Formats: sequence, structure tokens, C-alpha cells
Amino acid sequence: MAQTLRDLLPEALLTRSLDGLDLPTAEAWAGVPASDRTALLADAEAQLATAWPVLPASDYARFHREGDRERYETPYFARRRRIVTSALAALLTGEERWVADVVDGIWLVCDELTWTIPAHASTAIARGEALPRPGDRDLDLFCAETGGLLAWVDALLALDAGTRQRIATEVDRRVLTPFLEIRDWPWLIRFTNNWNPWIHSNLTACALLIERDPSRRAKVMSLVIDGLDVFLDSYPDDGGCDEGASYWTRAGGAVADTLALLYDASGGKLDGFRHPKLRPIAAYLPAMHIDGRWYVNFADCPAQLDDPSVAYPLYRLGLHTGEPSALRHARLVKRRDDPLVPRIPSMGRVVGTLLEPGLRDDAEGTQPRTTWLPDTEVLVARSHRLLVALKGGHNAESHNHNDVGSFIIAVDGVPRVVDLGVGSYTRQTFSADRYQIFTMQSDYHNLPQINGLSQPAGREFHARGMSADVGETRVSGRLDLAGAYPAEAGIRSWRRDLMMSRSVEITDTWELQDTPSSLVWHLVVNGPVAVEEGTVRVGDLTIAYDDELALTVGPLPLTDPRLTAVWGEQVTRLVFSARSLTPAGTTTMTFSGVESP
Repeated sequence: MAQTLRDLLPEALLTRSLDGLDLPTAEAWAGVPASDRTALLADAEAQLATAWPVLPASDYARFHREGDRERYETPYFARRRRIVTSALAALLTGEERWVADVVDGIWLVCDELTWTIPAHASTAIARGEALPRPGDRDLDLFCAETGGLLAWVDALLALDAGTRQRIATEVDRRVLTPFLEIRDWPWLIRFTNNWNPWIHSNLTACALLIERDPSRRAKVMSLVIDGLDVFLDSYPDDGGCDEGASYWTRAGGAVADTLALLYDASGGKLDGFRHPKLRPIAAYLPAMHIDGRWYVNFADCPAQLDDPSVAYPLYRLGLHTGEPSALRHARLVKRRDDPLVPRIPSMGRVVGTLLEPGLRDDAEGTQPRTTWLPDTEVLVARSHRLLVALKGGHNAESHNHNDVGSFIIAVDGVPRVVDLGVGSYTRQTFSADRYQIFTMQSDYHNLPQINGLSQPAGREFHARGMSADVGETRVSGRLDLAGAYPAEAGIRSWRRDLMMSRSVEITDTWELQDTPSSLVWHLVVNGPVAVEEGTVRVGDLTIAYDDELALTVGPLPLTDPRLTAVWGEQVTRLVFSARSLTPAGTTTMTFSGVESP
């Protein structure tokens, strides 16, 4: 069986098989459901009534001077989102005013000195400068995404010759030529995460929709395939994404974007979906789904996902790999009432989500009851009204939090014992000071603090021997947390056992070198809290704990807008302290759904 994309898509086949994409017909646009049409046109009208966002150099410089990303990125993405919505309005109505608005946006974007956002402007950052210079070539996520957007707009709309030439020139200068001439991109050789497939998916759109030279187009696509093999070679066989569900949409999801374009441009002759890792990748996002917008969210992943356009790459994965959970979940995602054009839009995805008839079918089938990812070390189990997710792994994962052994529990589809996710990105988020941010620290995950010490960052701090046993009526998981803490914590072993039937039990059993100075357990919980002797009620979840633990309940105020959008202005932190300090011991917490009267 072929093990790489290069095996499946040899260069000789690639060169002779790219026949060009069949673009949507007028009949296809006329068939867009009325609800989608109405929502998109209302969105476009609201944006048309406002001035185009301005991108001052002073706002670009704020990242260098203050670490602020939002001031520049907010209008930057708003420009691109408006181009997408106005282009869709033009395609849905045929009205020239929408084309005129798109052209205004295209010229504004083409006038930008750089398409690279300040946090990714590595050339200027290396010079220690706040602003880019003409000639800087930084092919980041959003430079590539901008190129892909303009390529799609050029292909779909009847633009004037001057605008089309401007698009072709700028996409070639900023995206295609740098990609061909520079082969040591950090996202290709230094680290392997969502950057690789996300950028390659947009390079594919640029090559197939803009590049007119067949040999050059084939060269770009050959390099894309080699690059995606670098990504897939590093990906675990179980299909798990250590960056979390939201980044899966730009990791495995972006692989699907690329492969769908190749499949469609070759009439099915270029079929990379046969790669053996693609079906497990397709199953990942459905397995992480809790209910509604809620997902299991380790690392920098938010707990809620609100981008319906993810439905299209997920659907294509399910369709071509035969993974039924992906097809079902894609249809569920499409039915959410979030804006179809997200804050960071990908034009090809939005078009596919709008026009794919298969996404209009009923979401039939059932969700996987239990998922055990032995390579990624994530266990997700469902029983009765409860869901529990437990992670192992290590503390140098992509978008890492120090969270080895942490867990999430949801009741009736709502997380109650939670992972907060991450706040708004700033310069600190990806700096040496990352772990000064409280959301990254193990003390703000559902983990113990041992002898006053928390988990540090680093690949050497990891789970030991994580395993799972999945039965018909009972699921269990086990791992040793000792290796996730520094040697100074004096841990011989710290075994965490999960047992799930109709309730969830988390049992910690430890053996330390000496009598500890302190043993503390933290839980971060979402919902109204009521305390009784030996139990805590959090919304519709009851937590029973041992008498040997003393409980302190404290509010955890949230001010970051990215966190408050999910959790509101406050969650609660439960701190359990051992009354009796012994070098060996065990304690159990039991989590149960509150039964309705």
C-alpha cells in the first residue's frame, strides 16, 4: 500500500493530469438555499455601508513596540472578509455594485506593502525593526491566504483586465515566486504544524487558478506534494492533532483543501485521499465534538468552534475516505447559525460549503462513543449524560500548555470541568515568557501541585505509560504523571486512573521520596457552584471528594475577550488541599450528573 502522497501522486502523473478546475455555474449559484442567500446578502450589505478599514503603519508597529496584535490584525482580516462577502453577493445577485466593491478591496490589498501580519514578519523582526521593507519575503499563513483569496476571486468574477493583471502580478511576486526560490522556510524544515498544510493549500489555489505556465504550475504542485509529505510523515497514525480541534481545521482540514483541489482539477486522477493516514485524520474532529459548538479543547484550542465553512473540507475527507463520522459531522457543522464567512475566511471553503449538495442532507448516524488515540495520548469517552476527556502527551507539543494528565468533563453537552483555552494572541504568547500566562500553567488546569511545584515546559516533561481499556459498559484510562514534574518534586510515581461507567472516577495514587510539604489539586469549573459537606455541585454536575481534602472555592475573573466570549466574565477555581501529608496515598473524586427531580 502506498505510504506517501508522492507514491500516490508521482510527478509524471501530476504533469499530465492537471486539466483545470471546473468553476461553479450560474445554475449552481441559483441553487444556494434561500436561508444562506439571505444571511450572506445581509452580511454584505452591512459591510458595504461602512468605510473600508485603514491599515496605518503605526498600528503595524504596535506589535514590535507593545506586543499588540489585535490593532492591526482586526482591520487586516476585516478587509479580506469584506472581499469574500462582496464577491459572494456578486455571484448570488449578478449586481455590478458588488463587483465594484470587490475591486476596491483588491486594490487596497494589492497596495499593502506586505501581506504578512506583524507577528510573522520574520525578516523585520530579525532586523529588530517595527516595520517591513520593500523586498522582504515572508511567506506566512496570511500572505499565502491572501494570495489564495485573490486567486479565487479572479477565477470566479468577471473582473476588468487591469485588476486581473494586478492580481496575477502580486500573487506571483508575493507568493509563487518566493515559494519556488526559497526552500528553507521555517514552516517546512524547522517545525511541522498547521502552517505547513495551511500555506500549501493556498499555494495550490494560486497555482491552479492563477499560474498560466503548465510546467511552472506542475513544479509548484510537485513541491506542494513533497511539503505535505513532510507534514503527514510527522503526523501520528491515530490521526490525532496535538494542537487541538480548532487547529485541526487548518492542519488535517487544510490537507483536505489541497487534495480536493487536485482531485477536482484532474477529474479524479490525482487522488491523494488514499493516503493511509487520511481516514484517521477525518475521524478526529467528530471524535472531539461534545455538542453544539463545544469541543474537547486541549492546548491553544478554544472550547467553541464557530466556523461553518469547516464543513466543506471535512465533508470531502469523509466522502473520499469513507469515514461516516466525518460526513455526519460536516452536515452538523453546516447547520449552525454562525456567519458562513468567518473572521479569517478561506474563499474556496466558503464556496464549497455553500454549493455542495451533500451538505444539505440530514446528519444521519451516531457519534463515536469512545475514542482512544494511543499515539497522541488522548482518551475521550461518553456514557449516559457524561463526556470525559483525558490527555497524556508532553509539555512541548504544538501550541503547548503544561497540562499532562489534565481532563475535561461535560454534562448534557456542556463542559463543567474545563480547559480555558487561550486568550488573545500577543507577542508574549509565542515568546520565552509564554508560561507566565496563567492559561498555560498546570495550576490552571485540572492537575495537582506537588510539594509546591507545578509542571514545567519541555519535551522531557511527559506522561509515562498511558493506556486505555475500552469495554461495552466501562472505560478506563491510566497514566503516570511523575515524569511531568521536576525532580525537585520528589515523585517516585503519581498514577492517575480514570474509570467511567455512569459516573466518572479520577483516582490519584502517589509514592513520594519523603513526606511532602503540600499536596494540592486544582479544578477549573464552569457554572454556578454550591458546596455541601464532601460534595460540590457545578451546574448539573456533582463532584464528590474524600474527607481528607479541604476545599477552597475562589472566583477566577476573566477579562480577555477571547476567553469571555466562551466562558463569560468569571469561572470558578476549586482548590483541594490534603489535610494529612503522607509520602504515599490515594484520593478519588467522583463526577456524576445531577438527576432531574
